[in-house]
Amino acid sequence: MTQPVRRPSARVVVVNWRQAELTIRAARSIREQLGDGDVLVVVDNASGDGSAERLRREGLTVVESPENRGFGAGVNIGARGMVEDVLVLLNNDAVAEPGFLEAILAPLNAPPAAPAPDQPESSPTTPGSTSISAPAAATARILLAGRWKPAGPDQDALVSPRTDRWTRVSDEAAARGEGEVLVNSTGNLVDASGNGYDRDWLVPSGQEHSPSEVFGLCGGACAIRREAWQALGGFREDLFMYYEDTDLSWRLRERGWRVLYVREAVARHDHASSSGTDSPMFIRVNVRNRILTAAAHSPAPVVMQALARTLVRSLRGPQRGPVLRGLTQALAGLPRELHRRARSRARGSARSC
Repeated sequence: MTQPVRRPSARVVVVNWRQAELTIRAARSIREQLGDGDVLVVVDNASGDGSAERLRREGLTVVESPENRGFGAGVNIGARGMVEDVLVLLNNDAVAEPGFLEAILAPLNAPPAAPAPDQPESSPTTPGSTSISAPAAATARILLAGRWKPAGPDQDALVSPRTDRWTRVSDEAAARGEGEVLVNSTGNLVDASGNGYDRDWLVPSGQEHSPSEVFGLCGGACAIRREAWQALGGFREDLFMYYEDTDLSWRLRERGWRVLYVREAVARHDHASSSGTDSPMFIRVNVRNRILTAAAHSPAPVVMQALARTLVRSLRGPQRGPVLRGLTQALAGLPRELHRRARSRARGSARSC
């Protein structure tokens, strides 16, 4: 008689910074899905506002960081000493729908194996891997919380790559079924200017038809096999926030490891609830990390285009100040980044010998 395959065990990590109630909501959504061998760890990034105590009163396992060193460092703290099969990440401003955990773990039942040396590499925009090796990571179907309608010319709006503009309807209108449910992410891609972006961003739910193979994962709701996570050393911590998932996706691909999109694993995300996307800090850090991540992994023409495009934005755009500060910080970090890249490639060559 065939025995049922035991699903992988999971360590779920949620990072909090001064958003205890949001974090509790996220933790509740995933806690009820935990099984034997699974653990949920909440990392408090030195909130200093009583968040850690509030989270503990909720009965959560809380690890306190002595300082706020960013999202990536927080996840790395939560993953320390991990013995579970898979690391699962859920943003503190997201909610996992029922069945999320089972679905995101399903394709990660076996340790990942790199494809044969003659396996063609995938690109950020056209992953198209033909490898039959077990995937190393999975990324969820992330939907925007609430419902949305086309925005008027004077309304604050989210803008899609097709320049469609969307604004959120009221909770009362959403309860009546007005508006559309929109996709936040079905995985991560990188364009010719080095921009990491969410595949299917602002596509109405049900109209996305993306394949399961995708370049990278979205750190807001994803899963990574322990073997891959530990081999890569976790997230980069010097980025502080933003582009950690793009950088990790690059490093997975450089090892020949696959990332799969799992449509059945659904999370709903309150976009920018934990950090505003119009703030000078967001713009500065996003600009800096985009250039540094491109320098670490992308072909030289992509790096040059990223620099040129950013320079134009720093001279002409409405957000010139933070863009220029981000560009200045990126230029200061470029020598270190190129040195890091050279060392990484040398190690890769040594592994293939």
